[in-house]
Amino acid sequence: MSRAIVASIAAGLLVAGCAADSSIIENALVLRSGYDPLTCPQIVAKYKAADGEVQRLTALMEKSGSEVANALAYKSEYTSARANKRFAEEAAARKGCDLGNKPPAPPPAAASVPPPAGAPLTLTPTAQTESKKP
Repeated sequence: MSRAIVASIAAGLLVAGCAADSSIIENALVLRSGYDPLTCPQIVAKYKAADGEVQRLTALMEKSGSEVANALAYKSEYTSARANKRFAEEAAARKGCDLGNKPPAPPPAAASVPPPAGAPLTLTPTAQTESKKP
């Protein structure tokens, strides 16, 4: 092969790899409006499937270690999965669906400030103990 052909192929692969990160490509691969008629359980299922696919493909691309191989083998699938995940997140936010990926709320903090001097000491019902008569 001539050097010009090899250089053209290499340039095309580099441009294709960069273009796969574009939101234009994501919109071409996945229809955003496809999430509009779905119910919350369906959106959650799609989100979890896309999240699993993104994780699987990320692991494969890291294992590969080759940008050229990743662009050829995984980039379009990865871009599609990432778009599905993002569109599912957007649909869930619009419809008020819980995707289950929020961190748990922290427990309420107990008051650690001592009462002012001279204030009467009160016990809460859970702290009181029953006295037993002999």
